[in-house]
Amino acid sequence: MHDITLNIHYTIPDSLFNKLVPVLEELHTYGIVYSIEPGGLQLYEDSETDTIPDKDWKRLIDRFCKQASEILGFAVGDACDDFPCIPFK
Repeated sequence: MHDITLNIHYTIPDSLFNKLVPVLEELHTYGIVYSIEPGGLQLYEDSETDTIPDKDWKRLIDRFCKQASEILGFAVGDACDDFPCIPFK
């Protein structure tokens, strides 16, 4: 099962989060669901699906990160890697 926590902090304002909803809904069509956690926005495979090939998972997450970066105005990526999860003001 795939999962990733992105550097989109849980304090994201509703006005910005609402701009991400269409992109998150698109991921849902592939069996990827989300959860807003203290460590960041978590994306993971729906437990009923759990069949996304690695290359497709990577492609979908890379595309989401690119779109989210454009929407939010900062680089979105793996919060456990080189992308710090900074609270919104």
